[in-house]
Amino acid sequence: MIRSMTGYGKGIAQGDLYRVQVELRSVNGKHLDLLVRLPKNLLELEEIVREEVRRRVHRGRVEAHIQVAPLATELKAPRLDQTLARHYWQQLHQLHLSLPGSEPPRLEYLLTMPSLYESPEETHDMEQLGRNLRQATQEALDQLVEMRVQEGAALARDILERVQAIEEDTAFVAGRQEDVQKELAQRLRQRVQSLLQDLGGELDENRLLQEVAFMLDRLDINEELVRLRSHLGQIRDLVSGEGAAEGRRLDFLTQELHREVNTIGSKTNELGISQAVVRMKNEIGKLKEQVQNIE
Repeated sequence: MIRSMTGYGKGIAQGDLYRVQVELRSVNGKHLDLLVRLPKNLLELEEIVREEVRRRVHRGRVEAHIQVAPLATELKAPRLDQTLARHYWQQLHQLHLSLPGSEPPRLEYLLTMPSLYESPEETHDMEQLGRNLRQATQEALDQLVEMRVQEGAALARDILERVQAIEEDTAFVAGRQEDVQKELAQRLRQRVQSLLQDLGGELDENRLLQEVAFMLDRLDINEELVRLRSHLGQIRDLVSGEGAAEGRRLDFLTQELHREVNTIGSKTNELGISQAVVRMKNEIGKLKEQVQNIE
């Protein structure tokens, strides 16, 4: 089973005092790279998010955006600075007394005076906030992981289709190998005989067979085909198995596929095999792109 590194999840937890929302977004990454965005006065709670994410996610760049909304009135409503209000009120009365004929001050005048309101005190119940944050993070992770699993299933289907295509071309190349070797041996024999006749020499049949065998051994692709089948089988087992498939190992196997196919292409110029090599390289390139997104 494979999991994609692309996903999104949102979790919300609410207590008596706070409503906490956590949004998680993840994309490709060679390692686990976690960025947590918390309000500055709550940075001490960051490790809660990191702990939960590390427990469920192993690779990829993950961004966590946290919003905290106070629910209690005393935490979210601005407070009236009563000392400053009394000072303003006394001044307004003194001004009224010093201005004959003026109206006495009224409360609505006082409420428009500058700096009369204070922001809520930055004090929080960290224990409750921590519980809410952990719960919201776990809910967001549930959604994130589920999406990564679904994306992984789509990746698995695509990868297995490409593996099937490469296996078919591998079988085609293997089927052509024996015929190609016979044709090559016959051409080599005829070529050597022709050269010897032109030079007036005599043909040493044993020596000729040794040279032909040596050249055919250099051009033999059986070992590459065996390794190619082995790598394809491992990829199929990893993608189809019940356990979690590691993206790094799949990436290594795709590199090995490319190396074996390159070697096959360098050892033969037969048209059918060359065309199969081109098709396999194309599928391996697409396979490598898909594997880059596996956790």
